[in-house]
Parts: sequence; C-alpha cells; structure tokens
Amino acid sequence: MIVSVASIVPILVKRLYDPSRKYLCSQKRTILNSKLNQELRMLGCVHVPGHVNSIVNLMHALCPTKESSISLDVLHLVKLSGRATPLFIAHHKQIKTISVKSYSENVIIAFNEFERHNWEGVSVNVFTAISPPNLMYEDTCNLAMNRLTSFIILPFHRRWSIDGSIESEDQTIRSLNFHILERAPCSVGIHVKVRRSNFRDTSPTHHSSYKIAVIFMGGQDDREALALAKRISQYQSVSLTVIHLKAKTSLGNILAENGQMLDDEMLRYIKRSVKNLTYIQEQVKDGPETSTFLRSIVGDFQLIIVGRRYKSKDPQTFGLEEWCEFQEIGIIGDLLSSLDFVGNYSLLIVQQQLQRAA
Repeated sequence: MIVSVASIVPILVKRLYDPSRKYLCSQKRTILNSKLNQELRMLGCVHVPGHVNSIVNLMHALCPTKESSISLDVLHLVKLSGRATPLFIAHHKQIKTISVKSYSENVIIAFNEFERHNWEGVSVNVFTAISPPNLMYEDTCNLAMNRLTSFIILPFHRRWSIDGSIESEDQTIRSLNFHILERAPCSVGIHVKVRRSNFRDTSPTHHSSYKIAVIFMGGQDDREALALAKRISQYQSVSLTVIHLKAKTSLGNILAENGQMLDDEMLRYIKRSVKNLTYIQEQVKDGPETSTFLRSIVGDFQLIIVGRRYKSKDPQTFGLEEWCEFQEIGIIGDLLSSLDFVGNYSLLIVQQQLQRAA
C-alpha cells in the first residue's frame, strides 16, 4: 500500500496541480493597456555585469520623461552555490547584509547613477535573489506580481563579438527565459545585442537622433511592440519607422480575422498620433523575400522591435521555420540575430501578456 501511494500520488499531483496558476492575473498588465501619461512599471533582470549596460542603454532608448515616467525594478539573479540559504533582498529597504551587498554592489551603484541622471523620468529599486537556477523564474514572477509590473526585460543567453564569433553563452539563462515567457503575469521582452561591424557605438544619448524600427505583421505581440514604440516616439530626437510586411498571396487572409480590425485600428492610431513617423509597407510572398528585404534595411536602425509571434504561421515567414534556432525570440527575431545580418543594432522581442484560463 505504501509503495502504491508513493507512486501514484506524485503523478496525480503533477497532473492536477499547476504551480504557474498562482501567476494568473485578472488584470491586463501590458504596455498597450498602460496610459501614456501614466507611470510604466518595468522589471529588468541582470545576471552578469554586461546586462547592466544593456538595460541602461534600453532605458535611454525608452526616453523616460516627467510626463511619461518609468518605475524600474532591477532584479539581480545570483546562482545559489554550496549549502547557502536562498535569499531575496530589497536593497531600498536599507538591509545591511555584507555578503549580499558584495554580490550586487556594482549593480546598485550603476543604477543609482542612472537614476540620478534621469531623476525626473526614472525611479529605480534594486533587488537581489540568490536561488537555484531552476527556481529563479519564481523570484522573477513573484516580484512582477507584487510590484504590479507591466513589462519584464530579459537578457538573451548569447552574446556575439564584432567578428560574429560567440563571446559567451549560458543555457541556464535560456532555460530561465523559457520559464518566464510561459508563466509571466505581464508582457515580456528579450533584449538581444547584435554587433557585427566596425561602426561606432550607436547607443542612444539625449543629444543625438535615435532611429527605431518596428517590424509589424499583425497579432497581439506586434500590437504590443507598436504600443512600446508609441511610448518611445514621444521624445523629439527619436525617429520611428514602422515596417508593415504584408503577404502577396491570398494565404495572408487565413490569419485570424478577429485580430485584423485591431491591427488596422492600431496602425491608424500610430499614423495619426506620431509626428516623426515613417511608414513603409512592403509586400513579400515568403520567408526568403522577407529575409532579403530586412537584410537591406537593418543597418539603418539602432533598435528594432519585433513581436515574438510564437507558433504563428504566416506567408511572410514561410520557409524560415525550419531554420529557426531560438524559438524564444520568434522567427523574425531569430532571423535578425543570425550571422547573415551585419550591423550594430539591438533587438527587442516582445511577447504580450498571455491570456490563460483560470
């Protein structure tokens, strides 16, 4: 009897209990549902020092102002080693823990400096979570739930050198990103730094024009990407380009018609409300045509925002699915990060908050 119970009960528990259900949120926590004059609550995840610069550069691109401010929570995720006890520290509560401070001291200093230079537009709180890699997603999702976060920024697990060789790669980060994409109580973005040229650094500053592109094909992820771009475009030095890829063939009409009206309305709203906007409509028949077109224009931008569009089948990407190496950034994101594309730009792959049944 004991052996039978011990064998059957764990199986039943796994089938009947879904731990991710606790992250279900009745409210829509998305950028699309956030007002432009309302503070946008964001959560940035940091694993290594290089991620600090990535988030800071992305925050500069978002152009926070007093009228369109950002509340940024930074979560420094530290791998638990040995027999140490898992810890979660809120540094703004002035908890004095020497061992934890040594883990996150540089992160705290960097973001405090960033907050001082943008004190009207950004408020920053830094947290440290020391936990096993397979439980880091719980720290992230719990913090996002408690802080009413609308957008989580995750670092990509791979970094490239200028010559295209792999500089670093961490499969633990990749696994964590998958877990958060599946369970997050809000929208999620994965930030990918692509630098395969000898051009000068094009990180955004407040004194230079910053060129941003949104690749739009329709769907909730692409609408979320447009909503983020709309928020960025309020800053005068930002030049926004919306690239609308439409299918040449009638197969494009197979897509969900319910979302077509929302897509059209979103595009009309962007065209009407954004002053410094360039709208490009390009018709493509398949994936190779899409690849050729995008390769010709990526060098013109410093930041490219795309929707993840996971499991979406579109004529515009037909033929690219089998070459997709990283499903977490979608077909277009994977294409733009491949070695075939040369430039000095960043990618932000956006997934709108998943609507799951309670």
